[in-house]
Amino acid sequence: MIPKAIHQFSIVGHPGDGITNGMLLTQRLLRHAGIKSEIYCTEVDAELADKILPFGQYEGHPEQVLLIHHGIGNNQEAELKQLSDKCFMVFHNITPASFFAENDPIQPMLTHGWQQVDSWKTWLTGAIADSRQNYDLLIEHGYSPDICQDIPLLVDLDKFNALQPRHSFRPEHEVFNLLFVGRLMPHKNQHGLIDALYHLRCMTQQDIRLTLVGNNSDREYCEKLNEQIKNLGLQHAVKMTGKVSDDALTQYYQQSDLYVSLSHHEGFGMPLIEAMSQHLPVLAFSNTDSNVADTIGTGGLILKSDDPVHCAATIAQLIANPRLRAQINTQAQTHLERYTSSTLYDQLQRFMAQFDIQLPDTHFEKSEAQTTSFRIEGPFDSSYSLASVNRNLALALSAQEPESTALYSTEGHGDFSPDQQFLDTHPNVEKLHQAGCSSAQANTTLRLLYPPRVSGMKGVNNGLGCYGWEESVLPWNYITNFNQHLQFATTMSDYVTKTMIDNGTNIPLYTTGIGADHILGAQPDPTQLPEITHGLRLLHISSCFPRKGIDCLLSAYADAFSADDDVTLIIKTFPNPHHNIEQQLSTWRSQHPQAPHITLINKDLDDSAIRALYEVASVLIAPSRGEGFGLPMAEAMLHHVPVITTGYGGQTDFCTEQTSWLIDYQFARAQSHMGQAASIWVEPDAGHLSELLKTFGTHYTDGTLSSWVSQKAEAAYHLINSRYTWSTVAEHTRQAVSQLQQAPMLEPELKFGCITTWNSKCGIATYSQMLLEPALSNAVIFANDNVEKTATDNAYVQRCWTAGQDDSLERLLKAIQDAGLSQVLIQFNFSFFSLQSLKNLLAALHAQGIQTFITLHSTADVYWGEELKTLQTLLPELEHCTRILVHSAQDLNRLKSWGLIENCTLLPHGVTRHNIQVKKPAHANPHLSGKQVIASYGFLLPHKGTQSLIHAFKKIHAQNPNSHLLLMNAEYPAPVSAEEAQACRELIDSLNLNEHVTLNTDFLEDHESLSWLSLADIIVFPYQQTQESSSAAVRWGLATGKPVICTPLSIFEDVADAVAFSDGCSPDELAECISNTLNDPATLNALNERQQDWLVQHNWTRISKRLKNLSTSLLLNNIRTG
Repeated sequence: MIPKAIHQFSIVGHPGDGITNGMLLTQRLLRHAGIKSEIYCTEVDAELADKILPFGQYEGHPEQVLLIHHGIGNNQEAELKQLSDKCFMVFHNITPASFFAENDPIQPMLTHGWQQVDSWKTWLTGAIADSRQNYDLLIEHGYSPDICQDIPLLVDLDKFNALQPRHSFRPEHEVFNLLFVGRLMPHKNQHGLIDALYHLRCMTQQDIRLTLVGNNSDREYCEKLNEQIKNLGLQHAVKMTGKVSDDALTQYYQQSDLYVSLSHHEGFGMPLIEAMSQHLPVLAFSNTDSNVADTIGTGGLILKSDDPVHCAATIAQLIANPRLRAQINTQAQTHLERYTSSTLYDQLQRFMAQFDIQLPDTHFEKSEAQTTSFRIEGPFDSSYSLASVNRNLALALSAQEPESTALYSTEGHGDFSPDQQFLDTHPNVEKLHQAGCSSAQANTTLRLLYPPRVSGMKGVNNGLGCYGWEESVLPWNYITNFNQHLQFATTMSDYVTKTMIDNGTNIPLYTTGIGADHILGAQPDPTQLPEITHGLRLLHISSCFPRKGIDCLLSAYADAFSADDDVTLIIKTFPNPHHNIEQQLSTWRSQHPQAPHITLINKDLDDSAIRALYEVASVLIAPSRGEGFGLPMAEAMLHHVPVITTGYGGQTDFCTEQTSWLIDYQFARAQSHMGQAASIWVEPDAGHLSELLKTFGTHYTDGTLSSWVSQKAEAAYHLINSRYTWSTVAEHTRQAVSQLQQAPMLEPELKFGCITTWNSKCGIATYSQMLLEPALSNAVIFANDNVEKTATDNAYVQRCWTAGQDDSLERLLKAIQDAGLSQVLIQFNFSFFSLQSLKNLLAALHAQGIQTFITLHSTADVYWGEELKTLQTLLPELEHCTRILVHSAQDLNRLKSWGLIENCTLLPHGVTRHNIQVKKPAHANPHLSGKQVIASYGFLLPHKGTQSLIHAFKKIHAQNPNSHLLLMNAEYPAPVSAEEAQACRELIDSLNLNEHVTLNTDFLEDHESLSWLSLADIIVFPYQQTQESSSAAVRWGLATGKPVICTPLSIFEDVADAVAFSDGCSPDELAECISNTLNDPATLNALNERQQDWLVQHNWTRISKRLKNLSTSLLLNNIRTG
């Protein structure tokens, strides 16, 4: 029989209702095949009146098919049974009565619905279940498999595909967003999701949010949810939206990171499919009487338990593994093939054929969303460096594969419309912009913008494109977001790649470089330049930010030349609030009356004018303190201009001894606006730069400059022209994406061990415990066996070496081999083992391919008796270590002097912030009450400067009689300490300060020391001299939250951002600094803010997590030992 029509019937028709949407989908499929099809209901919402007819108008016919949608008691049963049509039930599931109160008015309707399921099989022609679970229910109720089929006539992928992807801006502060869509009802278990969110936030210590979208008509349940949210303190973390429009729902899908369901019953679970279609990974609990497992199939992850803690732990793993989430999305797209129009119609056609109902063959265009290979997101409409990179990478990718690339205009703080004038004059960019405004889904999305917002990216693979950074530390929230939202990143230099690894970016990283050849598209135009008449023309192009080294350049320039020389320094910059170049030059000229000539160009120039500058330049000079790449250097080389630049940073990928003149440098604490306390950049050597400039000047005067620079300039040109073109960068980017398939979905499991003292009275033992326990608690500990233990060892501790100079460390090597480790961290101290034994151990570990890390708590040479011990003995082995970890710039510089640079990293000491309860310590001096207390802390040794502090206090007390000095200085077990204690007591007595100074030389437990220090208004560390590289005592002082003053010694370099320094070490200088600080509220407030930032950045948990992520990244990115 060829049906005259196939119509549908349901009791009600509501917009957005699952059954109604299913009817509209079925109608569309049938009409597409040329079959007449209408929908009839007894109750229809007004907005559907043009799509659904009243059931009273229905006329049956023997050659008609009627699909009767059933999900609750049907009051039209009598009329339906009288129809002559071939009637099929479309069973949508009846929610179990157990999910409702016994007196709920819905109970009789549910019972009636099941009664009809049982009785209708006597007069129905067949039955269609919209899910496998509903099919099983029909079989359980006596329906023959011969007349039943499960066909999910619910999912309209064409509708979903038309919605994606919308570029809904995702605020930078939104760390990770969870979503559930469904009516707020107890059996949907939103309360379980709220509990899971609470546990998840506790596990991750992150501000993760949950959005619950759905009808909130069940007031009693909503009130319970609100009370639960309040009790758990989640008011700002949970959003209940109520019912929303389709557009708003789409936006929620696209602004979320994970769809989570703990629902106890789903007849089908349409939101699961909607989430998949919006490329939102799905995690769902599948109850025994729920269809979730079949709906999801292989397109999501199934939870076997609805336990909120289990759910939270699973989500935490998904947050930590973005490549797993990407794989889930990829599998979901394959799973969605089950729901294409063609698949659904073919199933319906075959099923109807079983009843001799012949549906015509038809063809459906495959309802795939538009796709593009690459979407580049970020600014692209200006001369801004990031905009140039985005624009030129997109153009290069598009040139290699036309119609494959799109540009989308956005910045770190939100989307914006690109400059229309720019688009009008760059039609090729306008075309890519229009592609970015379409609904095309990107296989790969790359972002380069500032700040680097990475949430809400909707590509199959999401990454940073040609990312750059200029100093050694990135903000921690950047790293956290990279690790949670990105599948990979490409960088502009090996320096940036190493920096990202060292900061704990544990995703696949690929160095692609950036191109320089875009500038060749412009013709040189000197008309925009000032007149330049001097012969030797030194060119500097930069933002003139402090890191660009303009102060170093001016100093060297004044030293190398004078006003009598035929030379000019051309400084090309642009107006911005981060430099004061005019003021710098004015001050410089006043300091150098015979200063050589300078040509300042402080305005934007287009590429034509920049090319003209390169053409007139004799040499480009870039004494930078930090570079991610150094584009002006590459552009200069492309114009055969010789380059002088700092021998460190991203530019050294192409600025080598063979292609440029490299300025020597020293490592130093970064003084940038980023505010990262442990960040390092370099100080270029102005004296060395001066010598280089003099050499260039001599060759210019001699007329030999051109021939002298030609070899390096030609080598540089060929390097840039072959490796640093945008075509090459685009190809490297494609290779990086293709290599992603080889990356593991899950974060590699570390097999990590640490050689250290442990559970002993040793500073390094304490350091190791604080470093490892937060994030690397499963590390195998290889400790020494000649020790008086302070605690019982756990099972992971192996004592397999003897501290001293006699152990060959063969037992230690065998223990490492037996443990099957891939990475070993060595905490080094000269007293732990002989240098020869350590040398042999390192060589053996490297030969076996084990990555080694060695922490050098001090790099200075020491005398062991009369024997000089130096780390230079280990140089060949240290070169092959995966990472050498140090705590100060001074140590980095010493390693540099030995030729060790590439594998060295500054890993700062951590600190534990103590929430001190202000509690009067036992035996506290009553004279402290109501006093302004100046404290000091640490072992009592001559070089600690306690006597100087006492003298300083005498001056302070004379001006402020309400002051009191609290000296918490324990005697060290050595005669020199006892002698110092006696000297201090005598000094206190001689200065008549007995009633105003408390000297406590007892060794106290940490909590008691902190309790004493909590009484202080300020803590002073008045050290006089020391060869130590860092101070544990000062970190204890900082941990109290009290303001801290130090003398200006290198031992305090690592806390410089958190303390105030006296001008010198004398009592007068100490007294002046202490008084000025205590009497200036503004200074105290500023110091407190800096200290709080420092404490956050140096929290042991963060330092431990950074080391774990660094280790993971080195494994993931296959960084080998040398």
